[in-house]
Amino acid sequence: MYEGEGSGAAKLGAALLSGLLRCGQCGRKLQVVYSGTSGRVPRYVCRGDRGDRGASRCLTVGSLRLDRAVARSVLAAIQPAGIEAAVKLTECAQFEDDEKRKALELAIERARYEEKRARRQFDAVDPENRLVASELEARWNSALAQVAESEARLATAGRAAEPLSEQQKKELAALSEDLMALWNHPDAPIQLKKRILRTVLTEIIIDNDADSTTHRLRLHWAGGVHTELRVERNKPGQHRHSADRSVIELVSELAKICQDKTIAAILNRLGYKTGQEKTWNASRVAGLRGYHKIAPFQKQDDWVTQEEAARELKVSNTVVKRLIRERVLPAKQVVKFAPWIIEKKNLSLPPVQQQVNAARRGAAAIDSRRSCLARANCL
Repeated sequence: MYEGEGSGAAKLGAALLSGLLRCGQCGRKLQVVYSGTSGRVPRYVCRGDRGDRGASRCLTVGSLRLDRAVARSVLAAIQPAGIEAAVKLTECAQFEDDEKRKALELAIERARYEEKRARRQFDAVDPENRLVASELEARWNSALAQVAESEARLATAGRAAEPLSEQQKKELAALSEDLMALWNHPDAPIQLKKRILRTVLTEIIIDNDADSTTHRLRLHWAGGVHTELRVERNKPGQHRHSADRSVIELVSELAKICQDKTIAAILNRLGYKTGQEKTWNASRVAGLRGYHKIAPFQKQDDWVTQEEAARELKVSNTVVKRLIRERVLPAKQVVKFAPWIIEKKNLSLPPVQQQVNAARRGAAAIDSRRSCLARANCL
């Protein structure tokens, strides 16, 4: 079954780039074909000149690799400014809310003033003058209704939004670094992803050379900038359920420094999925290693992890983190979220020992003060 050629509204289908892809050979929009036993496996197809019965398809390509590559490019582009824009938008919304509340509060003051004025006029009228009294009573009732309406509008507006604290802004900034994990979260709606892609991209031109090992994509961004993206094509024997080459290479490096369970956690935090679009666990990592003949983790004697370094130096893990952050203690990290690897010989460096001794003295002084306070409380 096919999706239409026009981009239209974002649909529920799994193909993220539906309506965005255009054939680089004939210039036509690519359609989405859902196939497989469940009818849910999407592929992008250019049917060529459909008016010519002898014409063949220009190209057909699986959606998985293309969707992943384009999504990564878009997230990489919007990540630096995305959170900052969200903070600015929140501040603007808060300013608008404040202005709206001020206007409503002024409206209430005005309505209350008019109500008091109408009441005074009604109280001052001669009861014998029924015609005037009736008119003033109607004005007073109208003023009371206006006060009630203004108060209801203010109550509907709710409480004024509180500004974001510095801690909340830091948490948002940290969240932006995990953007790929958020994108790949099972609860992230496919329609929202499509709207994001259509907001920043106007179209994507795809062209395949017969002897090329990659798909060539030209991304046309909404701002008028064009960029090129190369996506690796499946090699003989590969299929849509094969793991990405980048994942295989990453697992090969991580297996040198950590167990399969830790590798799975790192891959999940980075937003990588298995070939079947599942999250990683230890058994799946072990299966990938076995298939690609990647040796399992074996601890080396010439290096330690961050936690092991803390035990060796007899300081807290926080102290070691600070030494790494300040580049006092040399350390390496294969990829973000992976364990820090420290050569044992670097634990004996003079700057490291000076900082460690200072941390120990500080900890000893704190323990001494606590002990004195405890004895004083007992007395």
